[in-house]
Amino acid sequence: MPDSSALPTTLSPALAKLPIPELSDTVARFAAAARPLLGAAEFDACMAKLHAFAANEGPVLQERLRDRASKHENWLEEWWNEYAYFLNRASVCFNVNYFFGFRSTSRPLPQALLAAALIDGAIRFRDSLESGSLEPDNIRGKPMCMHQYQYMFATCRHPGQTRDWTEVYSREESGHIAVAHKGRFYILRLPATSADPGSRHNSISLLERRLQAIVERAEHNERSKSIGVLTAALRDDWYAARECLLEVSPSNAANLRMLESAALLVSLESSAPSSHRDFSHACYCSDGTNRYFDKNFQLLVFANGRYGFNGEHSLTDATTDMRLCNALVSDVEALVENLSEMLALTATETETESDAHNSEIYGTEELVFEYSDELLAHIQKAIAYFDATVDSRELSTLVFDSFGKEQIKQMKVSPDAFVQMAMQLAYYRKFRHVPPTYESASTKSYLRGRTETSRSVSQHSAEWCRMMVDHPETTGLYAKSEHLKQAIVQQSQYTALCAKGAGIDRHLLGLQYAVRPDEPLPEVFADSAFIGSRHWKLSTSQISDPILEAYGWGEVVDDGFGIAYRIDNDALHFNVVSQRLGSARLCQYFSDALMDMRFLLTNAHKQPHEIKADVDAVANVLTSIKLLSSSPRRSPTPDILTPPSHAVAPATCGPEADTDGHYHFRDPTASRTAGSHVAIDELERLPSSEVMHALETRLSRFIKESLHWALPSTS
Repeated sequence: MPDSSALPTTLSPALAKLPIPELSDTVARFAAAARPLLGAAEFDACMAKLHAFAANEGPVLQERLRDRASKHENWLEEWWNEYAYFLNRASVCFNVNYFFGFRSTSRPLPQALLAAALIDGAIRFRDSLESGSLEPDNIRGKPMCMHQYQYMFATCRHPGQTRDWTEVYSREESGHIAVAHKGRFYILRLPATSADPGSRHNSISLLERRLQAIVERAEHNERSKSIGVLTAALRDDWYAARECLLEVSPSNAANLRMLESAALLVSLESSAPSSHRDFSHACYCSDGTNRYFDKNFQLLVFANGRYGFNGEHSLTDATTDMRLCNALVSDVEALVENLSEMLALTATETETESDAHNSEIYGTEELVFEYSDELLAHIQKAIAYFDATVDSRELSTLVFDSFGKEQIKQMKVSPDAFVQMAMQLAYYRKFRHVPPTYESASTKSYLRGRTETSRSVSQHSAEWCRMMVDHPETTGLYAKSEHLKQAIVQQSQYTALCAKGAGIDRHLLGLQYAVRPDEPLPEVFADSAFIGSRHWKLSTSQISDPILEAYGWGEVVDDGFGIAYRIDNDALHFNVVSQRLGSARLCQYFSDALMDMRFLLTNAHKQPHEIKADVDAVANVLTSIKLLSSSPRRSPTPDILTPPSHAVAPATCGPEADTDGHYHFRDPTASRTAGSHVAIDELERLPSSEVMHALETRLSRFIKESLHWALPSTS
């Protein structure tokens, strides 16, 4: 793999090396993070082993880390890639790759035209990257490492017998695009250099014609002959299948080399996902046949004009790929705004003799593979694994549109930590224990930095969850609110430490890797409690970019959830994947937790009689709606249907699922008119019995818990 010298010097800012935390600090921080996850006996036993390690083997291993840091640009990078990715034998499709689904355009573009615009934009982005004209990344003026960008194009992961590896291809060998359609793969040749900006429309038009020809002429490849589905298999199975594929014929080896060395892959999908959940699932894995999950990234273009992205995670993070994605979405949306001009310029164009050189540049050819009985058996095994895995997964989405970042900031707390605590409370309500929780924190402010684990669970968050769920009547509203605030502050502070390279998990991993093969493994690293404390039942990460409508990945442990979330100004979005552990139900718990937290932070100062007055006001609104539901033709007035301005927000219609299981949360207290229309629309759309059941269930739970919270605190 190339080093940082492969990037232009303008994209290689001088950055500090990733620091090595002090051993004593890591021990103390581990104790604070692990205590709420473990029983007293197992915590004491684990800490005894950790203290023994810190007094004996630890200092020796710490010195080895310092020596390694003096000789490497980043002491962690190689070990992290090995541990997290290349030694991982799970499916990259289901357990490693991440996906984006982009916002819809103001009007849908034809599939081939959309794909052409994306290819053109990607080529131009690659040229600006390699020429050094791309402005370096920065966050609030602070430069970020650009090292990952050299793996963005012309890169492919390969399965190995015991470990994977990634190959980066030269510009000379990667002067083409791979295109997947109907389970077949094609190669589309590119110009040696991009055309000048003024010819962009012409380039897109030429690309569109080549892609449209593929769409019109390609016949569906039998799924039993799908090469792409092999890349979704377990890595050991894919390694065996790839070796077999290469042995079948020399042409297979040549075709595979062309596919894997492509600058990028564009998947022209036959499906047209309409619902939010279907769109997320299509970007996540689809049916596996029209993808090559080992490619650095795949641009996904659906038949109805929706589009997305699927990224291989081993050498680039989602935050890096978002830079490219923003450029592509900007290009597409500019094209939509100027579509009339584009069509006028190309309406009279035909391929003539003068286009001969362009035909050669943008020429296409299909990669036709040969099969043996053994290879077909490998494909059948991969299909069986793929289908069984899809069947065992539950992907659910939630758009919580009652409030978002702006309202959370008005509560004077961190929006990210607020959402993390909502996930803690939701999980606790469902499973009655706090889970080891991974939140990705970026360390890209350091040379070749990637991520650190921000552990969301603390003593404050665990105690707050118990207050809210186990014995809500024993502590008052104010006490619960203060514990929540302390938990939020602690999460924010720990995340800030992680961004400074002072987290515990990468340091502990480094100490473990510093043990030589001929040395015994320190006892603490084999301790079940130590291992269990980083068994990430909640694997979470936030990317809050307005171009996204979908974002997610799979769970990282069999008994856990993969939770991607976005924090918009006025909404919160969640994508939850698990092995049928109740992803949809957890989304409902998210809604409840978020509303209850807002109630806590905005009403902690109120007296019990004030809260009861609010509850009574909402109950009166319910009574009015109930009367209306028995007379659906009656014309309601806003004053009857709309709660008073002082009514509490949680007593709303609650989370409702549309036909695809995609949950929304409506808040009828937004305005008098909006509240009236919501109530009327719901009564017209649903049977009145269903409406009343949802409202009464929500209010009943709310009244019970709110009045318990309002009791005088005994603490």
